[in-house]
Amino acid sequence: MVGMKYTPPSSATICIPAHNEAATIGHVINVVQEVRRDEPGLITEVVVIDDRSTDATALIARAAGARVISTGVECRDFGGSSGKGDALWAALRRCSTDLVAFIDADLTELSADRVRQLIDPLRNDSRVQLVKGTFRRNCTTDGSGAGRVTMLTARPLLSLLHPELASLQEPLSGLFAGRVETLGSLWLDCDYGVDVGIVLDIATMFGRDSIVEVDLGEIRHRKRDLASLSITAEQVARAILARSTDATVTNADLTVRRFPPRQLPARPNRFAHSGYEPN
Repeated sequence: MVGMKYTPPSSATICIPAHNEAATIGHVINVVQEVRRDEPGLITEVVVIDDRSTDATALIARAAGARVISTGVECRDFGGSSGKGDALWAALRRCSTDLVAFIDADLTELSADRVRQLIDPLRNDSRVQLVKGTFRRNCTTDGSGAGRVTMLTARPLLSLLHPELASLQEPLSGLFAGRVETLGSLWLDCDYGVDVGIVLDIATMFGRDSIVEVDLGEIRHRKRDLASLSITAEQVARAILARSTDATVTNADLTVRRFPPRQLPARPNRFAHSGYEPN
């Protein structure tokens, strides 16, 4: 329309949290740099957040053209990094663009199209606040498999306590994008609880419709052992439960509880304010 000022779509910073990812970090950065060359203005900068690496991750990242920031420096005011969430926190402090996309550093089959898929919904629809990548896993240790913490911890808890989010396929996806102003306003969990915490907080602030998922196809990455996943599951569960009221947790349990089989069905005091009517 004549007289209207044209506002170009926002550009993005691509942030890659990395801990000892020397084997794969170069490939991930090269794919992002390909997008930068092919579509000027889409991606302003590639930032690698080196989270306590002891290998050549930082050296390789710089050689590939990324800016490297260290959680040891960015997080020093609270004693250094405690995990993934602190790496995201450090990245958001250093973003100079309106949009940010986070990409895992251990991917071996990342493509330029997948990078674009994460960013485009934010550029095309101002109502979208968070884009989560969904994918089929092809893990490098024992073949294909679903995300075990997602299937056994995150999705069951979300279904019980936050049923409006039960339709999300990958609430823990590390491939996601958002608006820097929004993400930078959140109190981020310092560890693996950060991904689902962001989902819950944005849904609370903007509603379920502000979160969209995009299908990124098959993703290949390393499969972690059960000892590591147990720690992750605990952190994810804590993040979900911490954002649920006592009444929500209680009601989720009471709907499947029965009266003691040798007791008359008089209502115990704990049911008095729950809204639960025992059969």
